[in-house]
Amino acid sequence: MDRIRNTVSRMNLDHLKTFHVVALSGSFTKAAEILYLTQPAVTLQIKGIENALKSELFDRSHRQIRLTPKGKILFKYTRQLFDLFDEIEGVFNDFNHLQIGNLTIAASAVIASYYLPKMLATFCSHFPLITVNVKMGDSQTVVDLVANHEADIGLSRHVHKTHGVDMELFSQESYVCVASPNSSYASLKRPLTVAEFAEGYQVMRQPGSRMRTKIEEWFVAEGAESKLLEPKIEVNSLESSKVLIQSGFGIAAFPQIAVREEIKQEKLVEVKVENFNVKADYYISLPTGYSMSPSTFQFHNMLKNHQFRN
Repeated sequence: MDRIRNTVSRMNLDHLKTFHVVALSGSFTKAAEILYLTQPAVTLQIKGIENALKSELFDRSHRQIRLTPKGKILFKYTRQLFDLFDEIEGVFNDFNHLQIGNLTIAASAVIASYYLPKMLATFCSHFPLITVNVKMGDSQTVVDLVANHEADIGLSRHVHKTHGVDMELFSQESYVCVASPNSSYASLKRPLTVAEFAEGYQVMRQPGSRMRTKIEEWFVAEGAESKLLEPKIEVNSLESSKVLIQSGFGIAAFPQIAVREEIKQEKLVEVKVENFNVKADYYISLPTGYSMSPSTFQFHNMLKNHQFRN
């Protein structure tokens, strides 16, 4: 082992490259020009390799130098070696220019359903060879996926501090109160009072959900938590709750992006409520202390520049 180590130390990569270029060009002079070396330096490096291997690598008896049988063996290996180096460089150039790669995004339901489609369409149009995988879950699941390195980046509401994850405020989205166009709320010419909103707010998401928590916090801030009644209908799907409201089951509040199309198509109408100013905070989650991959870096930049403007 020591003998092999000593041989390798006397035959460094630069010397092997010099041998390889001499073998390709068939000339010490041409090799010196290609490598920006003096011809004596090239000769000295080749001599060093021959001494290390105890073998003559070039036949210098002819006008043009030729590889000896042992030189041909070494050239076979240097060709494999430098082809591999070219392959490594090419792969990492592709990574750096996002020609290849993977991106795993963890996202909560609202973000995955209403924001990501447009963002991913833009991202994939710029980087069509990147493979994107989207994992959906509640906000805690999103952050856990990032913490466990099962996702490169997470998008969700804020959760309690999770070890191994950095969270940065990304954007805010206003909530709007909506009802069916056929409901009595649609014909009102004034904002609802808090009590009137509480009376009509009977289709709720499951306890602990982001939407329900946000509305309950607002009632507390208004000093009206006692006015909240038990829900008549409780669902665990934002889409289901929208359909129920469209069917005439009272009034509810949703992130604006989630009902924009329904309002535009007059399937829902916006209803004003006194002092209603509820916003959803969106956060980006990234693993602490880890450098972002090129694909994650570019997607992160796109998110920061886009600011969820739709």
